[in-house]
Amino acid sequence: MTPQDGPRRLTSVEVAGRLGIKVETLYAYVSRGRISCTRTQEGSLFDPLEVEAFAARNRPRPLRRHGASTARPLMVLDTDLALVEDDELYLRGQSASDLARTSTVERVAAWIWHGDWEAPLSSPPTTDLAQVATLLASLPAGADRIDQLQAAAIGLGTTDPGRDEISQGALQRAGARFLHGVPRLLGDPFTPGVETRSVAETLWLALTPHPPRPEHVRAVDAALILTIDHDLAISTFAGRIAASGRASGYAVLSAALGAFASPLHGSISVTTVQLLRSVLDGAAPEDALRTAVRSSAARLPGFGHFLYADGDSRATTLLELIPDLPHGAEVTAAVTDLTEVVNRRSSQHPNIDLALAALVLAAGMHEGDGPLLFGLGRSVGWIAHGLAEQTERPLRLRPQGRYTGP
Repeated sequence: MTPQDGPRRLTSVEVAGRLGIKVETLYAYVSRGRISCTRTQEGSLFDPLEVEAFAARNRPRPLRRHGASTARPLMVLDTDLALVEDDELYLRGQSASDLARTSTVERVAAWIWHGDWEAPLSSPPTTDLAQVATLLASLPAGADRIDQLQAAAIGLGTTDPGRDEISQGALQRAGARFLHGVPRLLGDPFTPGVETRSVAETLWLALTPHPPRPEHVRAVDAALILTIDHDLAISTFAGRIAASGRASGYAVLSAALGAFASPLHGSISVTTVQLLRSVLDGAAPEDALRTAVRSSAARLPGFGHFLYADGDSRATTLLELIPDLPHGAEVTAAVTDLTEVVNRRSSQHPNIDLALAALVLAAGMHEGDGPLLFGLGRSVGWIAHGLAEQTERPLRLRPQGRYTGP
């Protein structure tokens, strides 16, 4: 391919910025054959996929503690919820993949919050949902799914007379009202019998035009369960900080959602949907990948994760369920084509963002629904971390600043 064919390659300045190095350092890598470039009259140009492969190979390995979690420079917090070990995710010692294949998000939430699979989870009454529905309807036309989740957290909080109670029970009630309330708010909360449907079935009816089948509901449940927790993501840490200040469950959710609404965290699946859609619409996988790398704030969207050496087990589990969805065959083929191209050029494997994007497109959902599924599933983990933080000393997560000004 010549430099003029397909999407424009990266300049030396763009590559240096992506790798966090000086341009001089980049050219030293080129001279030693560690990365290649094409010389043109305008300067050196670089293949985006090769750049991503180079970044993955040269990413500093994080320090490890027991259980393969990451020791970050800021702090290490004890957690008994999520563990990544031998490329598998475990929730309280249970395989997340096994839970995704066999359980429902309600049962897993009850177990995580109460220690009892059968513990009842309170659902907001229709009168509360009517008020919150009015709030969601008043959002501007440009509001996205994360905006709706944030508005739902605020609305469900203001309609809960016990929201300011500081207790484990209040946090559990806030999580349950959010988990049950959001799916109903996205559809018709006044449909007779809606309160008897599962969270996953209610979501399917609200987000897709297809009648739900058991395999469809299973895929949604799997997505919600697989996204419950994953070490201390920035949204989880934000929620724990709020809980450290003894915030309500709704404020914990709002704080977490504020950090979640970022292109490097909760919104990556939207970019990944666009990448996958491009291939479905006929673009060559390599061209689609180059465009995605150049336009995304993230690394190669949908691929790679520093906690997994040989692939994200969450993605593997969810992608197994995609062929049974209404548009599953064509979406699975597109995922395979993309993966083959990436595997030829790098060591990165599909991650949960690619699997969520595949679910969105295979189910016929709106292209922005990935963060909704991710955020609703992760809310179970946010509340669990809030419960854990309530047992700690208040305000322990307030760091001390070190003045560096004049």
